[in-house]
Amino acid sequence: MEKTLVLEHDGEKAVVWETPQIFSENDYGYDVLEKALEKTEGPLKEWRRKKFLEYYKEWGFPKWKRCSLDGMVLPELSFNHVDLDVDISLLEKLDFEGSHRKFVLLGDAFFTDFKIYGDGKHLIRSEDGVENVLVIVEKEAEIHRISKVRRFRNTVMRILVKRNATLKFINVDLSGDFTFDNAFIVLEEGAKLSMRDFRAFGHRKVGYVLVKKSKLSETDMRSYFYQNGTGITDLLYLMRFEGEEAKGRLKGNGVVDGFGKIVFRGILDVKRGSKNIVAEEAEHTLILSPEARMEAIPSLWVDENEVTASHSASSSSLDENQLFYIMSRGIDEAEAKKLIVRGIFSDLLDELEESVKGDVEDVVNQIV
Repeated sequence: MEKTLVLEHDGEKAVVWETPQIFSENDYGYDVLEKALEKTEGPLKEWRRKKFLEYYKEWGFPKWKRCSLDGMVLPELSFNHVDLDVDISLLEKLDFEGSHRKFVLLGDAFFTDFKIYGDGKHLIRSEDGVENVLVIVEKEAEIHRISKVRRFRNTVMRILVKRNATLKFINVDLSGDFTFDNAFIVLEEGAKLSMRDFRAFGHRKVGYVLVKKSKLSETDMRSYFYQNGTGITDLLYLMRFEGEEAKGRLKGNGVVDGFGKIVFRGILDVKRGSKNIVAEEAEHTLILSPEARMEAIPSLWVDENEVTASHSASSSSLDENQLFYIMSRGIDEAEAKKLIVRGIFSDLLDELEESVKGDVEDVVNQIV
């Protein structure tokens, strides 16, 4: 299983603080599992059982410090019929820890639907429920995913981009009381990933993306975010380099307003043997309210020489000089603020197709 933190180095193991867990009486149990199994055929049936045992016996929900889950209630689930010839060994190979193991197992044991995608262009629309998605790219694929959630969604995505294949992944995640996205993307030798990740609104929104990179692979990942009200968005992007001459760039840009809070973790993890790689990370957040909060936690872990690696993070309020300059062109203050905010998301809007662009544009137009 792919871990977020690798706790061994040169035969030595690190000891770290463990997240406290909450074992709730309202958690899913055997009765819900039986309903899920009634709707499941093929190899996934036994896989559900196996994952449920770990889910039920070993893990409670995390008591996170930065993103409290107080008030979270698991919804009643309605299961779609699933009868797929899935390679279980591949699912196990792509198993991972995620933002917390509990949420990955929740997606594996209690998925209300299971989808498989391959080469070609795909539009995924997600709503409330529990999703499980497997993507295998042999040559070239585009995934455009938009999630509009009212109460609760948990998603687990496993993506394998095979040797010299290319994936373009647009992920738009809007609203929801509690939403949890966990994605594990494996790039084989020479594979390329372009990812645009946009997250906005919601009470508690958790996003986790782990990219495991092989020799000569390339990744261009850009994160855009907006939070307001009393909502909290907690994001973690991790690129793990395990091969020579790979390139990976992570860029984050967003806005926080009201009493909202953004937590942005960007991790570049360069393993021994990954010579001549380029690993870059930069993040900036615009803070519109004195009560809004931003926590940027960039990390750079390098086990190898002969690498080019850098990271930076910053936040700021509106630039009064920039505002004055725009207003001196005859534009009123409100419109000038809109132009500044729109500039943060302009690169994203330019890249989006009409199928998802309207939803993102509606959010951007609401910010100021």
